[in-house]
Amino acid sequence: MTDAYEDWIRGARESERQGDTGAALYQYEHALATLTDRGHDSRAADVLRYLGSVYRERGEVDRAEQRYTQSYAAAEAMGYVDGLAHASNWLGVVAMGRGCLAEAEALFQRARRQAGRTHNERLAGAIEQNLGILTNIRGDLDAAVIHYRCALAQFRAVADEWMLGLVLNNLGLLYTDLRQWEEAERVFDEAFDLAVSTGNSMLENSVEVNRAELGIARGRLDYAAEACTRAKVLAQLRSDRQREAEVLKFQGVIARERRDSIARELLTEAASLARQCDDRLLMAEVARELGELLYRDGEQEEARISWARAMDLFQSLGARLDYQEMHGRLSALAA
Repeated sequence: MTDAYEDWIRGARESERQGDTGAALYQYEHALATLTDRGHDSRAADVLRYLGSVYRERGEVDRAEQRYTQSYAAAEAMGYVDGLAHASNWLGVVAMGRGCLAEAEALFQRARRQAGRTHNERLAGAIEQNLGILTNIRGDLDAAVIHYRCALAQFRAVADEWMLGLVLNNLGLLYTDLRQWEEAERVFDEAFDLAVSTGNSMLENSVEVNRAELGIARGRLDYAAEACTRAKVLAQLRSDRQREAEVLKFQGVIARERRDSIARELLTEAASLARQCDDRLLMAEVARELGELLYRDGEQEEARISWARAMDLFQSLGARLDYQEMHGRLSALAA
């Protein structure tokens, strides 16, 4: 049975690398089925977590949370501390995506304590990365840089190129927010090269999405549009609805800046897909961009409604800088 388990796991990981999430789910389920004593086999907690992560990539957040919760319960029942730390970390990711930042932080801190008991440097790096994302959302950019650099040091220490690429990608996004264009482009290039060399299609997809954001921020719309085209193809191949929603948002922004009438259709589609994925940060960002389009089209009342929705979402997320931006826009509109 052990050989069958390992065969299914190898196949599932290869399917994930290729972006075939449907096949990965099938193979992980079969790997789980080979374990005859799930109540005492730590691998059961691991596979349940792997399943959760595939569902999360597909934008099926409720199913992902269910699997992560099952993984935590299985690990707790057998005293599998490393499994507890991993599940806590991923439950924190789900909470963060839903905008429950206080809950996410509590879960990440619990995961950090649990990982410390097992001296799992790789997991500690992953937790630092997620804390960097969380503090970035809150607008504490200096703290985010510290978390990301700490994660980079830990992943370099264990020579984990897969996770190193993920952190570099997030750091590039932070440099974009800081308007440090050359640094952003440099780390995106490094992250992309690692994605290709490790066969990480998820990271490749995410880098292209973030390159689109960098292009828009720099006013290089052709560069951004090309990145969107590549990112959308990858997202559709991977059945990744969340990344597809992000691409639609950026395509809508590009169309708006080019005064293309398709902008509203793209942003509306992005909003719908973001709701389906229960990604509240993305919902807020799309509402902000749609409000800008409506304002430019002279539809001030509709713009006010869209910006108010974005402001409320940013406030609920604890996204301080974004909330302040929307509050300022609404105040100027009312003046």
